[in-house]
Amino acid sequence: MKTFTSLSLAALVFATLSGCAQDSMMMRQGSVQGGAGMKGGMDMKMLDTNSDAMISKEEFIKHHESMYDKMKKDSNGMVSVKDMQMMMHDMMKQK
Repeated sequence: MKTFTSLSLAALVFATLSGCAQDSMMMRQGSVQGGAGMKGGMDMKMLDTNSDAMISKEEFIKHHESMYDKMKKDSNGMVSVKDMQMMMHDMMKQK
C-alpha cells in the first residue's frame, strides 16, 4: 500500500509539473494572452472583470472559486483528482 501511495503521489506531481511546463511553453509562444478565440490558451479577459488589462489577486481568486463551485463534488464537498483531470481535459478540447 505504501508503494502504491508513493507511486500515485509521484504520478500526480509529474502530471502537475507537465502541465506547468506546457503552460510556460504556451506563454512563451504567446498563446496565453488577452483576446478571444485563442486556441489552447486561456482567455485572460475572462479574469480581467474590470477591463483594466491587469489581473488582480481578487479577480484571479474569484474566477477560480467560481470554477470550483461548478465542479462535481463528493458527499464531503471534495473534488476528486480524476474529476479535476476530466474537467481540464474537456476544457482543453473546447479551445
